[in-house]
Amino acid sequence: MMGDNGGRRTPLMNLGVQVSMRVLVIGTAMASMWLMLTNREVASVYGIAFEADYSFSSSFRYLVYANIAICAAALFTLVWACLAVRRVGLVFALFFFDLLTTLTAISAFSASMSEGYIGKYGNTHAGWLPICRYVHRYCNRVTLSLAMSFASFVLLFILTVLTASASRHI
Repeated sequence: MMGDNGGRRTPLMNLGVQVSMRVLVIGTAMASMWLMLTNREVASVYGIAFEADYSFSSSFRYLVYANIAICAAALFTLVWACLAVRRVGLVFALFFFDLLTTLTAISAFSASMSEGYIGKYGNTHAGWLPICRYVHRYCNRVTLSLAMSFASFVLLFILTVLTASASRHI
C-alpha cells in the first residue's frame, strides 16, 4: 500500500510528537509558575492578620525557578529537536538535556509537595499547625500549581523515553 510504513514512526512523525509535547511542557510549566507567582492571601485568625505568600517558602521559590529553567530548556530543546531529526550525536545530546530537565522537574515538584503537605495537614510532632483552613484560596492555587508541575514532569518523562528510543533507532 502507498504510504504504509509498517506501523513504524517516521522521523517527521517523531519530530511532530516532539514539538507538540515540548510546547505542552512549556505551557504546563508556565501555568505552574504563574499560579505560584501570583499566589498571595491575607487571613485573620482570632483578630490577628497573617499573610500567606509563595515567597515565604524556599521550596515554592525553588518550584518557580525550576519552572523558569524548564521553560528555557524546553524552548532550547525545541529548536534542538528540529536540528536533530537525523543526527545521532544531536539526538543523544537532546536525550541528555531531556533527562536533566526531567530530574529538575521531579525534584522541584517533590520539594514543593512536601511543603504543601505540611501546609494542609501540619506536623504534630514539630508543633506546626495546618494553615489551609484559614487560607483556602492560597492552598487551592498551590494545589493547582503542583498539578501543573506534575503534568510537566509526566510530559518530560515521556519525552525522555521517546528521545532515548529515537537515539537508538537512528
